[in-house]
Amino acid sequence: MLLYPLCLYLSNTHEVRSNPEEGKGRTDIILKAKSSKYTSYVIEFKHGKKEDNLDKLAKDAIKQIKEKKYDVNLTGRIIHIGLGLYSKNVAMEWVVK
Repeated sequence: MLLYPLCLYLSNTHEVRSNPEEGKGRTDIILKAKSSKYTSYVIEFKHGKKEDNLDKLAKDAIKQIKEKKYDVNLTGRIIHIGLGLYSKNVAMEWVVK
């Protein structure tokens, strides 16, 4: 997966956590900035059964991040990233908090 090398690269500046219990559930990936000069990221994946609803899945992922407060332990600049996936196709939404 493409995100694994990215997370490995960011490990010097971010604490990388997969499936951590945060807020009211478990998110897929949190990249928590080790310094306030960096941005923290909350990443949520939604897998679909067909290609035509990927945008909706990405929006649903963002909604889930907000509703379940996955960013409760993060401070500073935070970006929520929602990914809708089907086969090799992906749609992405992001929101800067």
